Amino acid sequence: MKLSIIVPVYKVRRHIQNCIESILMQTYTDFELILVDDGSPDNCGAICDRYAQECDKVKVIHKKNGGLSSARNAGLAVAQGEYITFVDGDDTVASGTYYYNMRILQSNPDIDILEYPVNINYESPQSHMLSFNAEKVSGNRNIFVDYIKRKAYEHCYAWNKIYRADMFFFTRYPEGEIYEDVLVTPALYENCDNVYYSDGGMYYYYAHQESITRNYSFHSLYCLYKNKALLYNKVKKEYNLLPEANEILLTTLDNLTDLMRCSDGTKEERKKAFELLEGAKIDLKTLFKMEIPLKRKLKFVPFSLFGAKFHSKLIAMMHKKLC
Repeated sequence: MKLSIIVPVYKVRRHIQNCIESILMQTYTDFELILVDDGSPDNCGAICDRYAQECDKVKVIHKKNGGLSSARNAGLAVAQGEYITFVDGDDTVASGTYYYNMRILQSNPDIDILEYPVNINYESPQSHMLSFNAEKVSGNRNIFVDYIKRKAYEHCYAWNKIYRADMFFFTRYPEGEIYEDVLVTPALYENCDNVYYSDGGMYYYYAHQESITRNYSFHSLYCLYKNKALLYNKVKKEYNLLPEANEILLTTLDNLTDLMRCSDGTKEERKKAFELLEGAKIDLKTLFKMEIPLKRKLKFVPFSLFGAKFHSKLIAMMHKKLC
């Protein structure tokens, strides 16, 4: 088959059927659906088994709970398709999405990654669209520079993309991490030859209360902050994209501030967090030349004057605890 669709399944009993149905109803049919029951304590495993009995396209893996990365890796280990895509167990995919985009890939076999539109926070007041003009970007370094300049790191989701399977030959998601996409997706873009931004199809991302991004802890926010800090250092030191690096740095500082608003981090963990941005600096002149709102410029004046540690602690003190 051409396409392997990997769906990690954990505590999504109320949503998994909608997810599976949206995939099985696709007009593109040359796929396998790999449902990875990551030790879900509800009856998700039984739901997955029922679909496997009814449809030979569906495969089920039952495993001990190891987290989202572990589930994705388990799916990658058995995937047989020439292409790989991911869907979270509480999301859905619009009809025709795979038909439209697989036609592009079959006509352009040199494309390593295809990214297609997303409706973010679907069916909520915060719903908004992420869409693209159809465009192919080629060349190893050029792809990553373009990725940074178009701020694609803001939508570095594992889902809403279709990958050539060999992109994962040496790559796996880091287990035990949260927000692992922030680390893995830029690395995949950095190591491919051709990327296509598609204007067709739609991934529906739902903002459920139980989703990972709504369950904050020092550990989860540290994973996000650490991966953003690593991206900032790469963009600044290896690619010398200073304006873009400064923009990433400000968002990374926001992540550090959220980290300081968590009460469950130890003194040593906080010290380790500060070390990741040790020496990072944006002088006042550069800060006020940045194309960001004045209110945001004023917010980062303490950082320009006194550094990341002082800034994050100060801003955190001005807000209530996050976790």
